[in-house]
Amino acid sequence: MVDLAAQHAEIKTELLTGFASILDSGRFVLGDPVESFESDLAKLCEVRHGLSCNSGTDALWLALRGLEIGEGDAVLCPAYSFFATAATIVRAGASPIFCDIDPATLNLDPEDAIRRVQSTPNLRAVVSVDLFGRACNLSGLAELCRDRGLPIIQDAAQSIGAIDAYGKKVGERTRIACFSFYPTKNLGALGDAGGIVTGDGALRDRIARLRVHGESEPGVFSDLGINSRMDALQAVALSVKLRHLERWTRARRLLALRYDALFAERGATPGSENISDGRLRLQTPVAEIEPARHTYHRYVVRVDADKRADLIRALDDDGIASEIYYRRGLHEQPALETHRPQTPLPETERACRETLALPLYPELSVDGVERVVGSVTRILDENSS
Repeated sequence: MVDLAAQHAEIKTELLTGFASILDSGRFVLGDPVESFESDLAKLCEVRHGLSCNSGTDALWLALRGLEIGEGDAVLCPAYSFFATAATIVRAGASPIFCDIDPATLNLDPEDAIRRVQSTPNLRAVVSVDLFGRACNLSGLAELCRDRGLPIIQDAAQSIGAIDAYGKKVGERTRIACFSFYPTKNLGALGDAGGIVTGDGALRDRIARLRVHGESEPGVFSDLGINSRMDALQAVALSVKLRHLERWTRARRLLALRYDALFAERGATPGSENISDGRLRLQTPVAEIEPARHTYHRYVVRVDADKRADLIRALDDDGIASEIYYRRGLHEQPALETHRPQTPLPETERACRETLALPLYPELSVDGVERVVGSVTRILDENSS
């Protein structure tokens, strides 16, 4: 699904030069390299403050605790996301309120979210998720949250560099945005790492304390925080990669467009309600409308639920990787059983049965895309005959 060896080979000299400077300094946690990366992250998002931490999961927890969300509170989030989106809410002491997704974008459905906001009296915040590199369209939900004083926490773990429908970069329109720099992300560290951006200086200061055990001044701990400091070596790696991020994003977008065109030639439909609408029983991602910009952390298609397992096996036989994101909704996870909603989430459950990610990374060749499309088309055609 990714080729990190190829990515690192082209920037190896830059990485080693930066690592040597850290070895010479003898300072491996926080420090100037980390502060420099935090500043660059804020500039990328056109937001005043940037902070680093140990992971995208910690970023979400720090955002929740920075907003003083805890016991007795409720936080709304989509049910179609990685486990950390909801697990951090529970770890903070609050209860997740799950909403369904828009079947076209796979991001939260603003209308369903609005209904659940209006029916949840103890709601304290909303977590929006920018899935697979597409900025979530909050529509009227943002206005409702503003009127009710509810902060929106943007789970941007997969969407660094994305632009929303209003032409705003990730992090610009929400109270706080959280990033994952897991190695396979569009901007990936050489291990676990995460980040936060916010325009709120007081919130930034509180989170800065929380990530160092809640220490407000030397030897004085005013909050119960955690140890979530970024290593200087990771900051150097991220700073090097940040210089290449825009080029890599352009490459991802061009490859995604090639996927779209080739699948369309073979009869696929983009974001249709019914997979069988096209000659090829496959849906490609719905195109964004300018000025929005999808960064394609993953290229995710939809196929008939009863054909997906066979497609995965046949692709594997062809030497082509694929992956399911996600196998079950958050509301169906055993660890979150006590938070299962009373009303159904049909689009989340359908997406879990139908979606499949195909290879897409900056170093992938056009020939590679054509090979994937050829295999997928052949396999689906054979299975439909």
